[in-house]
Amino acid sequence: MTPPKPTKDSSAKKKADKATKKPTAKAVESEKQLANFEEAESTVGDDPMVVPPARMSRLSRLQALHRISIAMTSTMKPAELIKQVVGEVVHLTDADRTVLYMVDHQTQQLSPRFTFGSPVEERSLDLMDSDDLAVEVCHTGIARQALATSSADGVISRDFECRLAVPLMADDEVMAVLDMQARRCSPFDTETEELLTTLAAQAALVIRNALNHEELAQHYRELSLLYEIQQEITSAFDYHDVLTLLVARAKKLFQARECSIRLVMEQDDRRFVRMAATTGKHFIGPEMALQEESFVENFVMGGDMLYMEDVRTDERFANRARATELGIVSLLAAPLVTKGKAIGAIRLYTGERREFSVADRKMMMALAGQAAVAIENARLYKQIELKNRELSNSYDTLRRTQHELVKNERLAALGEMAATVAHEIRNPLTSIRGFAQRIARRPEAQADERMGHYTGIIIEEVDRLNKFIKDVLDFARHVKPAFEKVNLNKILGDIVDLIGEDLQGSEIMLVPALDMDLRETVVDSSLIKQMLLNVVQNARQALGNKGVITLRTQNAGAYVRIRVADNGSGIPREELRKIWSPFYTTKTQGTGLGLALVQRIVDDHRGRITIRSRVGMGTIVDIFIPIVESEDALLQYVV
Repeated sequence: MTPPKPTKDSSAKKKADKATKKPTAKAVESEKQLANFEEAESTVGDDPMVVPPARMSRLSRLQALHRISIAMTSTMKPAELIKQVVGEVVHLTDADRTVLYMVDHQTQQLSPRFTFGSPVEERSLDLMDSDDLAVEVCHTGIARQALATSSADGVISRDFECRLAVPLMADDEVMAVLDMQARRCSPFDTETEELLTTLAAQAALVIRNALNHEELAQHYRELSLLYEIQQEITSAFDYHDVLTLLVARAKKLFQARECSIRLVMEQDDRRFVRMAATTGKHFIGPEMALQEESFVENFVMGGDMLYMEDVRTDERFANRARATELGIVSLLAAPLVTKGKAIGAIRLYTGERREFSVADRKMMMALAGQAAVAIENARLYKQIELKNRELSNSYDTLRRTQHELVKNERLAALGEMAATVAHEIRNPLTSIRGFAQRIARRPEAQADERMGHYTGIIIEEVDRLNKFIKDVLDFARHVKPAFEKVNLNKILGDIVDLIGEDLQGSEIMLVPALDMDLRETVVDSSLIKQMLLNVVQNARQALGNKGVITLRTQNAGAYVRIRVADNGSGIPREELRKIWSPFYTTKTQGTGLGLALVQRIVDDHRGRITIRSRVGMGTIVDIFIPIVESEDALLQYVV
């Protein structure tokens, strides 16, 4: 029956509605059919309050089409739209059970998406092997009915005697199959089949839009995650931090049970794969193995991905027992390739059987590509750091060597000059001292107090000049130390005895505080004694006529510490930096070489010396000598 054309009033009303709501073409067509039908049916029959059942059924179906068209233009979520379409079908038909199967091209199966009505076990239908009615309709794209049939897959119970399967097609592609099942023996009528075909055409558009929406949303989420991962790994330079970050983010991205990265390393002309990072405390397989002995890495290094549905039963997987113990099921592995070379592999493990989709695999390859670049960059950064460290160490060594060379050249020049000067000065000084002594012994000199005083000054100044010459010669010679293993307490004991005798009768006290458990070490005893005598003499001069000097020894980690402390006049802060310079002195008498010689002796023993001083309170000198067992160990010691 052809519905009558709409009146002008109804047409005007629809134009006004269209101008305000702006529905889609499908919605307009559905609304037009519904309006035409209502107008035509309102003119039939004597009693306008009575609507025949057939007319009511047709009205309900057109209203359902209208609701579906309106829903397609709404902001409902894709899953809700599909569910509403199937719900309308169930509402309009007398089917006892309705199943919407979605086509999964990756697994080549029809997967049940929504089910209404009597509960029956839901199972996917194999598009390649199953002869089920829904599979046949999926292949042909033509709706078909069947009576008293049951699925070879056991999906359709024998309680259902009648089935009607309708394909949902968009752009000549079957996207889903709507399977209507009833317990009655009579088939679905032609009008129901036509209605389902019409609904299927609209539902196919809904499904296609829903799938496109889901695909775009998933693609957006994946790109966002990849971008976040890229930002994180490019901002990290530490090699181990990059690896740890990669496995953690990959595990989260794919919601996997575990994730690990194995890298290739060459040793003795053989290629090994080594566990570089993992998200779990316990990992599957050895920490390092030959590449040819690891099927996963050996396969993946060829540039292809590897998927194992169940590693617990897959004979290619060597560690099946370990996987069972840890609850690992599926595996997806991808190569880490940079500059055309495979440097390792990334593995994903799941705790359940999982079919990784094409999108998952593309995402895995994209992540593996980013990971390979990040790992290679981290490696290069690590190598640059090592080279910079080596260069810095080489520079420090060169600087020290150059400093020693300059110092040795200066000392050599000083020694040569000192030897010449000493030879030229010592002879006249010897004569002067000799004549002064002879004059002092003459009777007239002994009778004349002033003459005796003058000759005494001459002899004293000559002795001072001789000591100066000796100090210069000692400083310039730089004799090579003769090392031996000793206890420094013995050397300090000799100094206490030597200085103690000289201090008898004075108000200066020398207090030893020696550690009886002091460890032995390798030193030149004579040089250490000379060094300590210089420090103690400086302390004695700082005290004047009264005070206390403390000598203390103590084990200090890898060093033996010798402390010389006094409560004398102290050293001004501005002079502390200058006291190590040769020939610098604040005394009216002295060469200024004492502390310079002390510093050199400490350097020869690979030690260090520190001075703390406060004016009016005193000075503390700490000397640290490394504890070693041999001369070679001492010479190789790095301060």
